Amino acid sequence: MGITFGGESAAWPWEERFFARSGSSGKARCEPNWSWQPLPLPDYDLWYAVKGQGDMWINGDKYNIRPGSCFLLHPGDEIKASHRPNNPLTVLYCHFTIVNKKTKHGRELPDPLTELRCVHIGDTYRMEPLLHQLVDLASLAETGEEAEFDLLLKLILTRWRKGKERQLMPPRNYYVEQMIQQVHNEIRFRLSEEINYEAVAAPSGLTARYVSSLMKRHTGLTLKETISKLRMERAVHLLEETGMTVTEVADALAYADIYTFSKLFKRYYGYSPSDAREKRANRADRDG
Repeated sequence: MGITFGGESAAWPWEERFFARSGSSGKARCEPNWSWQPLPLPDYDLWYAVKGQGDMWINGDKYNIRPGSCFLLHPGDEIKASHRPNNPLTVLYCHFTIVNKKTKHGRELPDPLTELRCVHIGDTYRMEPLLHQLVDLASLAETGEEAEFDLLLKLILTRWRKGKERQLMPPRNYYVEQMIQQVHNEIRFRLSEEINYEAVAAPSGLTARYVSSLMKRHTGLTLKETISKLRMERAVHLLEETGMTVTEVADALAYADIYTFSKLFKRYYGYSPSDAREKRANRADRDG
């Protein structure tokens, strides 16, 4: 069952609102003797810990701060925070307001963020770049950035909601998931060459052997099997969506010859590369 915010469905609880930047935004590495106790806020503050450890109190409730902790501070909140001097916080923050669009009956919509206060983001790989973009965007004074700020903040809040839902689910190893995605990206960049296993594993700081064992455990495929799978997926795209011949596709994907490529392709999909090319021709005739 989906989480609800402010009594509304979590599917898209902020569709009828417009989020506008206000106040300050920025990135800061907190001083060793830093502590924070602002006056009650006049607006919202999206506050995120990139590094460090500490504690946050919101209206008397205590929250632990660690990398990936994301707070949504509300207007009127009583806030104080501190950190460990030997492990100081690095934070991103961005103030904003909500512009409610009235319903067709003229009523003001309720606050869609009522229940949002803190979530510990496990998948920082996808969340942090968005927060950096939001803070950078909020600092721009040019007109025309308002719509982009609104959409980006809505995307961040959607990721927030997913993070909250994941806290209720069995724990996931986000480090391994991110490593696997990184390896996939490295492989995709090298499909046209003979792939060096150590090279695609290098960005993770792990050996190819260990990366392969992790991938087998979490995806069911070894590093070698993953390379074959991604090559086959690319081959289908090239055969069905470009004008390349079977020979050209085999050569582009670093297969020794067309016979090896065709044999592996048929074993993988159950039909030949020529059949894939025919699908393209038949679709073109049908569309024509």
